[in-house]
Amino acid sequence: MNQSTKVRIALIGVVSMGKKYAMMLEMGKISNLTLTAVCCRSQENQNWVMENLSGSVSLYRSSEELFAHPEEYDAVLIVTPHKKHPELAIRAFELKKHVFCDKPAGISLLDAQKMEQAHKESGCKYAMMFHNRTYPVLKKVKQLLEDGFVGELKRIQLVNTIYYRTEFYHHSSDWRSSWHGEGGGALINQGQHILDYWQWFFGMPNTIYASIPFGKYNSFAVDDEATLLMEYPNKVTATFILSTGEIPREEILTIVGTKGRIQVTGNEIELTSYSRDSIQYGKDAKTNSREEIQQTKELFICNEPKESYEQMLLNFGDAILRGKPLIAPGEDGTKALELTNAAYFSAFLGERVSLPIDSYEYEKLLENKIENENI
Repeated sequence: MNQSTKVRIALIGVVSMGKKYAMMLEMGKISNLTLTAVCCRSQENQNWVMENLSGSVSLYRSSEELFAHPEEYDAVLIVTPHKKHPELAIRAFELKKHVFCDKPAGISLLDAQKMEQAHKESGCKYAMMFHNRTYPVLKKVKQLLEDGFVGELKRIQLVNTIYYRTEFYHHSSDWRSSWHGEGGGALINQGQHILDYWQWFFGMPNTIYASIPFGKYNSFAVDDEATLLMEYPNKVTATFILSTGEIPREEILTIVGTKGRIQVTGNEIELTSYSRDSIQYGKDAKTNSREEIQQTKELFICNEPKESYEQMLLNFGDAILRGKPLIAPGEDGTKALELTNAAYFSAFLGERVSLPIDSYEYEKLLENKIENENI
């Protein structure tokens, strides 16, 4: 493949997001990718493909059929239920195909690690659809942290209730909101995007303690709310709260350091800088409190995110054709999934767990949850 050639891509899975990606490609919005094959099982979705996509796009009724024709594509875009992601990605890597996978990287860390190993052996590109990384507000926060705005990091707090979900949503597919189909609830679905930019900003914690009232708002066995307490090196503490059952919409991230504070509310960033390092001030001040230190505030209002999925797909094409760094490498999908598995592990055991977790022990626990889900 020379640098001027478009990457031929096959789409696996044509439900809501699959259709969205298909139309982006069909309409030529992704200049360096061309859709050459689609795989979907249901007759309804096959009819949609025949009615909406070019006749030059090959239609396959199963992944086995698709993988039997590797000469038709250079890469695959996986948009299936979570559980299928690892086996499809591994098979594609075995065929030396590049892989763009929708989140999450499977339902268990063990499967995600197998995907990573297959990726390394293939020498191909591997990306995850963590499109939030293209949001102007999150890119600004990332830059502020890299520039050392807060000084030495001390405390992190996040509250997110924006992904409210109804019973109608939870029942929209038989695999949703279940251990057997989705491998969990809010944390492994909506929470993957948040946990991704969390670890993108702060890295992986040493420990997690999770308080999860499974089925708090719904009659199922998985999570619709989670409170995670994390510890990082140098006594950095963090609180992560996610709920999909609250009507008021709240999205606040607070990052506190020795030189300043970043508070993100939606697309707004309030920066507070200190006239002196807070730790040194605490040692040297001749007063009981804050009287001798000044705080300066500044407000940034960031643009709304635009064409985030398009940006991710274009980046994938550029990574293959021109070696451009991926916005969200596949191994970061493993990290977000490990945070999720670690949280579930902690909640099941009722105790703090250390990272990295034992992926084999978690696999056993998950299998037990699946076996007992409907008993």
